[in-house]
Formats: sequence, structure tokens, C-alpha cells
Amino acid sequence: MSKMQSIRQAAFLLAAATLLFLSLASSAFAHATTLWCYVENNRVYVEGFFMGGRKVQSGHVVVVNNKGEKILEGTTDKEGKFDFEPPYQGDMTILLKVDQAHDADFELTEQDFLDAAAETE
Repeated sequence: MSKMQSIRQAAFLLAAATLLFLSLASSAFAHATTLWCYVENNRVYVEGFFMGGRKVQSGHVVVVNNKGEKILEGTTDKEGKFDFEPPYQGDMTILLKVDQAHDADFELTEQDFLDAAAETE
């Protein structure tokens, strides 16, 4: 094999490896779980979806306080939604667990509750 053929073969293998890596990375990104939470009228609204737009149905929602203690849990509906009246209006973390490979979390702060209350005034 000539030196030029070796260079072409190496370039081809590098290009093929790069394309394979990019296709795997975009595939993983396309299935990433996204969690959006907001406060409105003294309720917390949770929405879970995958990057392609598909809703997270039957996702397990766990809400923990700033000490890591579970304060409530629930399940997303067919639209990927869950809402609750929080037991307090302060810092909390909302976790969405779909399976071992897909989960997401969202931090709500006391300021989020204050901002929501100011919007309704």
C-alpha cells in the first residue's frame, strides 16, 4: 500500500468515526428529558417532555426540601403534567424520574414564589 493510500484510508476512518460519534451524540440528545416548573396561583406546575417534544407520561415526580427530605410525590399525566399545592413556599427541588437513563431536576426558590405572588397583585 502506498503512502497516499494510507493517508486516504486514515482520513476515511477518521471521517467515519466522527460521523458515528455525532450520530450517537445527537441520538442521545434527542431523547434527553426536560423538566419545566413554575408557580402560579399558589400551585406548582410541572411539565416533563423529551427533546423531540414527546410528553413524559407516567413520569415519577418527587419533591424534596433543601435538606433532601421527600415532601411529596406524584405522577405525570398523559400530557406530561403534574401540579400540586406546596406545603410551604420556599426552596425545593423537583425531580422527574422516567427510567435509569432519563431523569431531570428543577430548582424552585423562595424568590420564585415571591415573584409569582407579585404577578397576581
